[in-house]
Amino acid sequence: MKPLSATVPVLLLALASCTRMPPPAPGSGMYSGQGEAAYRGGYHHGFQDGRRGRDSDYERYYYEYNPRTEKPFEKGYDLGYETGEDQAEAREVDRDAAQNHGYDAGRTDSENGQAPNHQRHRHAYTLDTESTFAKGYEKGYREGRAALRGE
Repeated sequence: MKPLSATVPVLLLALASCTRMPPPAPGSGMYSGQGEAAYRGGYHHGFQDGRRGRDSDYERYYYEYNPRTEKPFEKGYDLGYETGEDQAEAREVDRDAAQNHGYDAGRTDSENGQAPNHQRHRHAYTLDTESTFAKGYEKGYREGRAALRGE
């Protein structure tokens, strides 16, 4: 039986030679091996950049690809960026809708003489849109009170 100290370097060498594969990405099946890993990495970087509203620039991740894997990385990045932008736009639409619904709910509550409480309308917002709903609610409630006072 080999001593444990003799097998540790072998295990470390084996682990060091493994390339970590990024999570799956739509379209990554077009590639294999290093090309697939580059595509997946590009997709996920592009998605995050698009979602956060950053400039589209795959080259900022130059350390993630080499000359052989640049094209798959770029293709993945471009698709990921578009997908991230689409998701960001959808979230903006959700926030706008939540603010409008909050405003209407606040105005209605004030006109009906109810105490201000945006949480009464939990069904009208999600965790992601609650703060936006609450801001709209407060504005609607204030303006509804002002309208009742004739201001």
